[in-house]
Amino acid sequence: MSEKLAYLRKDFERLFKFSVVGAFGALINSFFLWLFTEIAGIFYLFSSLIAIEIAIFVQFMLNDRWTFHERRTKGWSEFFKRILKSNIWRAGGIALNIAVLFLLTEYAHIYYLLSNIFGILCAFISNYIFESRLTWGVG
Repeated sequence: MSEKLAYLRKDFERLFKFSVVGAFGALINSFFLWLFTEIAGIFYLFSSLIAIEIAIFVQFMLNDRWTFHERRTKGWSEFFKRILKSNIWRAGGIALNIAVLFLLTEYAHIYYLLSNIFGILCAFISNYIFESRLTWGVG
C-alpha cells in the first residue's frame, strides 16, 4: 500500500470516528438545549451557547481518547492548551450553528430543536478540518 493511500485511509478512519463523536455530541447538545430551554426557562439562543460548550467539552475528551488517540493529550498543561485551541477553532462552527438555529427558527418557523440539528450539520466539516489540523496537528 502506498504511503499516500495509507494516509488517506487513516484520515478517513479519523473522519468516521469524528463523525461518531459528533453524532454523540449532537445528542448531548440537543438534550441540554431542550433542558435549559424547556425546564430552566432560558431563552433558546442562550441555552444553545451553554449546550454547545458542554458538547464541545465531551467531544474533546472523546476525540482525544479515541479519534486522535495516537496524539493523546499528556498532562494538564497540554490539556488546557488543547481545550482552549479546540474552543478557538470551533468558534466559527459555534457562530455558524447559532446563526442557522436563529434563522431557521425565527424566519423559517422551524422548531428550535430541529433548527439546531441543521446548525450542527453545517458546522461539522469546518470543525473537523480545524480540529484535526490545528488542535491535534494531523495533516
